[in-house]
Amino acid sequence: MKVLLNSSEMKACDVSTMMQYGIPSAVLMERAALAVRDAAVEHFHPETVLVLCGSGNNGGDGFAAARLLMDQGIRADVLFLGTHARMTEQCQLEEELFRRSGGQVLPDDARLSGYDLIIDALFGIGLSREVLGRYADLINAVNRSDTPVLSVDMPSGVSADSGQVLGTAIRADLTVTFQFEKLGQKLFPGAELCGRLLTFDVGIRNPIPSHTGFSAASGSGNPDQEHSPVYTLEEKDLPALLPRRHADDHKGNCGKLLIISGNTGMAGAAILAARSALRSGAGMVCVLSHPDNRLAIQTAVPEALFAPWPADLSPDSDGRKLLARWLFWCDAAAAGPGLGTDAFSLSLLTVFLKNFKGHVVLDADALNLLAEHPEILPPERLPDPVSDSAPETEFCGVSAVITPHPGEMSRLTHSPIDVILAGPIRVARSYSRKTGLTVVLKGARTVVTDGTDTMLNTLGNEGMATAGSGDSLTGIIGALLAQGLAPFDAAQTGVLLHAMAGDRAAAVLGTRSMKAGDLADFLPEVLKDIRF
Repeated sequence: MKVLLNSSEMKACDVSTMMQYGIPSAVLMERAALAVRDAAVEHFHPETVLVLCGSGNNGGDGFAAARLLMDQGIRADVLFLGTHARMTEQCQLEEELFRRSGGQVLPDDARLSGYDLIIDALFGIGLSREVLGRYADLINAVNRSDTPVLSVDMPSGVSADSGQVLGTAIRADLTVTFQFEKLGQKLFPGAELCGRLLTFDVGIRNPIPSHTGFSAASGSGNPDQEHSPVYTLEEKDLPALLPRRHADDHKGNCGKLLIISGNTGMAGAAILAARSALRSGAGMVCVLSHPDNRLAIQTAVPEALFAPWPADLSPDSDGRKLLARWLFWCDAAAAGPGLGTDAFSLSLLTVFLKNFKGHVVLDADALNLLAEHPEILPPERLPDPVSDSAPETEFCGVSAVITPHPGEMSRLTHSPIDVILAGPIRVARSYSRKTGLTVVLKGARTVVTDGTDTMLNTLGNEGMATAGSGDSLTGIIGALLAQGLAPFDAAQTGVLLHAMAGDRAAAVLGTRSMKAGDLADFLPEVLKDIRF
């Protein structure tokens, strides 16, 4: 597990280190500059370096790094694009030390050519407004040059909080960051603009620890900020997340999952979900699907049970009683892949949600139906909107995970897709806190949140951008719910498993030729080596 900080959380760490532990700002800056120098020398072997400095502490890092490069016999010039009237105290000090060491500060119209490396120390993590004027002109000129670029903390022009480009941004070959990775370095497009990312320990201390390694950092009283910092999971975290198997286990106590999936012509969605659920350790899986899909499903997944959709769901009908028996049988349920959005699908989903009291994961058409027919969620059964305490994960009486892609999230929240894409963490947290749902907002960087804790997935690859990949994830999360994991734990573990299977598949097949069914095939490669 690695924590990912936003700019305010990182500043709180800086302040905590200086105030509580008495480590001066100058010491932290010198350590940061040493890290930049070492990275520049090791990765680029330059003889000449141009350092772009702004007026803030990021510029101070740049001045200090230039001085240290000069100490190594490397020519290091500084192009200062800030204003002396707005320089921070530490930046002023580092400029003075640089000049005393014989360093040359160039005019802001100096040529960028003739250098082996450009070090970008213009803005760092503090940028919050659009880059304009001469700053934008300089950044665009750097991007047009053939000279490699090392950015200090963040590529200038990229938001450290969202990864969004604020007007224009440096495209770095290497980014050196300090102590903790930042959200903007992991969210796209910032993740791509960082190039390779190196994190150096410069002695910055943590705030008061919580279970994620940090306390809720804002202290602002704003409910939207009352949460733990975002974190990301790594492969080494998987053993602690998975439910354990025991020598005397049997199929009945390893998780029974009901998958409500597959309208006419959509058997594939049910098959992908069922195969992934079985490969994720579910002891038994039953697919409740359109009768036309029986042959396809039982041929593709003979290990799964099959139950036909009841033709009549009216009260006291045989179909309603059959559905009730399956709901009583299962430990958890998954609904939505290939479900359809016709009147019968709506009726089936409504009866299911009103009668099932266990854990459920909802995806695809289940989410589209919820967006179009919010009346199937009785308001008195929903939790209160944002309160001082963590929200209960209750959805119409059901502990629920939802797994929308940005289009489905747009329909659920009535927000434009570009708003979803620009702030996926904010949108997912807000919706989770409002509804009490565990939200899995899928994308190149999938967000998993219960409104308080938030995991940002950084594994996986572009080969997973293929039809049916979400159906596979639904089956994985459903299997983990059936095995007893709580909704948030099942969601974050399922997303990690899904991504790891995708990376294993890409290593063998390449990303261009991957298909959704490969994810279930490679789940055993992920799980077989787990050691508890």
